[in-house]
Amino acid sequence: MLTLDEILGIVYLQLTGIGFLGNLTLLILNSFNFLTAHTVRPKNVIIIQLAFSNAMVLLFMGIPTITRLWKVKCVLDRTGIKIITYMQTLTRGLSLNITCLLSVYQAITISPNNSLWAQVKIKAQKCIIRFTVLCWIFHLLFHMLLFLRHDSPKNSTVSKDGCSTGYRALDVYNNNHIKFEIIPWVRDTFFAGLMTASSVHMVLILYRHKRNVNHIHKKSSSTKVSPETRATQAILLLVTTFFFFNIFSPICIFCMLYFKSINLWMIHTSALLSLCYPTISPFILVSINKQVPYICACK
Repeated sequence: MLTLDEILGIVYLQLTGIGFLGNLTLLILNSFNFLTAHTVRPKNVIIIQLAFSNAMVLLFMGIPTITRLWKVKCVLDRTGIKIITYMQTLTRGLSLNITCLLSVYQAITISPNNSLWAQVKIKAQKCIIRFTVLCWIFHLLFHMLLFLRHDSPKNSTVSKDGCSTGYRALDVYNNNHIKFEIIPWVRDTFFAGLMTASSVHMVLILYRHKRNVNHIHKKSSSTKVSPETRATQAILLLVTTFFFFNIFSPICIFCMLYFKSINLWMIHTSALLSLCYPTISPFILVSINKQVPYICACK
């Protein structure tokens, strides 16, 4: 009979495998479109980097958790464990930042040509590669500073329980650890707020466009849902997924910090929530990529 850790390991393995294959497929398809297209599509550039960062999140967070649950002997020293933990926070930060960038770019793209965003739309298409490079530089430096100033617990390896990375390396009695958890949370809150504002902007534009062309849909005998409605639903689904899996996950960590107690159920809940977003997001991105219309001339 399987133990609880073995069952959890299977769940983590399924999430990691499905999510990695989904992001890999998304990465290959958009890379192919990027290489074969006559002109560079900024959205392809963003999605390529988002798929790559999500795949790395699943690898660096999923595999260490699986090996720990299945009690695979840890072969890493303290430096190796700190590097894995660094990659976990780096790739997660990149995933959130690039998701925010994609949301903002979509909001600018579907804005009417007669709006205040018309000039920004032209500049955004030319500068999107620079923005993505700046995202990478910012997160590499930001997490490197945290990495250099972060002290790992003395018992950072446990031979029978695998490598103690990520949340298992959290020292609830160390004030420095609390500070280093709050700083990324403030950063994530900023990106979440920016993504929410851009998503609301997109929903309002799609709603106004649907209202303007509503008489066309009324004349049609088809009962299918309009493209505008499907696009609105897809955007709301992406925002809801973003918030649920990336905002509520750190709450579990702060609860443990506040109560000065390591709770295994909170650890697994937080880790599962962190893995769910990069697992589900590629499938939502495929849906949005097909459904969001470029309403450049709507009023």
